[in-house]
Amino acid sequence: MFGRARRSLAFWLVIALAALAAIEVSVAALTAGGSSPGAPAAAAAPELPAGTALSKPLGRLPLLDEQGRHTSLAAFRGRYVVLAPSLTLCHEVCPLTTGALMQLQARLQAHGLARRVVVAEATVDPWRDSPARVRAFKRLTGTTLRFLTGSRAEIHALWRAFGVAYRRVPQGKPADVDWWTHKPETFDVEHTDGVFVVDPRGRLRVAVPGMPSLGSGLPHRLSRLLNDQGRQNLRRPDTPWTVDALLDDVLTLLGRRPAPAPAAPPPTRAQARTALAGSPAPLAALHAQAGALLDGGKPAVQARLRALRGRPVVVNAWASWCPPCRQELPLFAGAAARFGKQVAFLGLDVNDETGAARRFLAQHPVSYPSYFDDGGHAAAWLGHFVGLPTTVFLDRAGRVVATHAGQYTSAAALAADISRYAR
Repeated sequence: MFGRARRSLAFWLVIALAALAAIEVSVAALTAGGSSPGAPAAAAAPELPAGTALSKPLGRLPLLDEQGRHTSLAAFRGRYVVLAPSLTLCHEVCPLTTGALMQLQARLQAHGLARRVVVAEATVDPWRDSPARVRAFKRLTGTTLRFLTGSRAEIHALWRAFGVAYRRVPQGKPADVDWWTHKPETFDVEHTDGVFVVDPRGRLRVAVPGMPSLGSGLPHRLSRLLNDQGRQNLRRPDTPWTVDALLDDVLTLLGRRPAPAPAAPPPTRAQARTALAGSPAPLAALHAQAGALLDGGKPAVQARLRALRGRPVVVNAWASWCPPCRQELPLFAGAAARFGKQVAFLGLDVNDETGAARRFLAQHPVSYPSYFDDGGHAAAWLGHFVGLPTTVFLDRAGRVVATHAGQYTSAAALAADISRYAR
């Protein structure tokens, strides 16, 4: 799926393959009873607040720095690298990414980690982002982030390794104006949105999809680069991630993040019924179908969402065969009992086996029903489905206002998003 500066399906395919490779390495190590003598240990996949944990070797990947000197991703070995795709003539997402990474860099400095972690952007516009333009961009915006560029072949190889897609597209009308030449731009570049963390051995360890959520915290020198779409993205980012969550991911890899408090057990059926007694009729109808797996596919989901107009809705797409889905479902059981008098919760059981799904729901009670979504048609209809698990937030008018791709790992993170988006 492409929009201007949006994700591509290629990104999700590469991430899925990389995650599978990491799982296969872990399984092989367990089967063998440990690593072979002299063989490098596979990187552990920690539980992360924001991103997907991976373990994928990246190779040398030659590049140019902003001075035009030859360098490479391998030149940063021995340090962690936080890297995001960007271009100096982006007006929709990249200024937000630059602002978020500047905040991250300041937070890392406050933690005394400036020498251990490099925060950088690399271009997805090798046609225009020469070292001279990159230097001018840094002067214009005041950023001290590393900004890497390279030849078309070098940039293609770099982002292919990360699963980032990009392509030239026609400029919009009216055309955006080049801040350097003051002339109308002749083309734009669509690209995958996200940020990545590479470990000191040169392995891709974390992928965080989507746009940064900054609120009003974007410096003027960056906000003035935004066009109308960029200002909309600032107000309402698609698949948002936060600087706090990204920092927690980095600290987790560094072993600096404190262990999370033990999760509270999910409520029992009786506790959920007590907590939700007296709910308004449309929500009480959901609670009456607690734990049910309903048929009907996309038409039934559409009809249910129409019936829930006037109430915010949280839709969680899951499957019984999906380990992250299974791990986060108790968090949704607790959130639904806590917020279910004001907020509607629905599940989408995507591409699952109905018997396995019903057995799983019987063992893990939730206070709302799920719809069987064979083929993922209902999830795709929502327009923001990027894999499992995915959580979609709809406002009282039935409009999608936010999407969370990936697993929620804490009740606090889920509650914060419900409080923010389900209003």
